[in-house]
Amino acid sequence: MVARRMVDLMPLLTNIRVRRTWRGLYPMTPDGSPLVGRSREIEGYVMAIGMCGQGFMLGVGLGELLTRLVTDELTPDDEETLQILSPYRQFKGEEALK
Repeated sequence: MVARRMVDLMPLLTNIRVRRTWRGLYPMTPDGSPLVGRSREIEGYVMAIGMCGQGFMLGVGLGELLTRLVTDELTPDDEETLQILSPYRQFKGEEALK
C-alpha cells in the first residue's frame, strides 16, 4: 500500500527496486502534527507527543519551545506555534502526504 502511494505521489519511483522496508503502526494525529502544550486537566503537566516518527527532526526546535514555555518566556511566534499544535485544537484537515 505504501509503495503504491509513493508511486502515485512520485511517478518517477515506478522502476526503483526496494531492498528494505519498514512497516508498523505508531500513534498519529489526524493532521500528522504533534500535540504540544500545557494540559488543562493536570496542573503543571506539559505535553510534547505524537511526533509520528519525526522526533529527531522536531526534537531540537520543540525542546527550545518547551524551555520557553516552562520558563514563561514565550515569544509571539511561540504563542502562534503552540496554538497550531495545541492538544485541544480542532482536527479539520488531514496529513499532507496522506
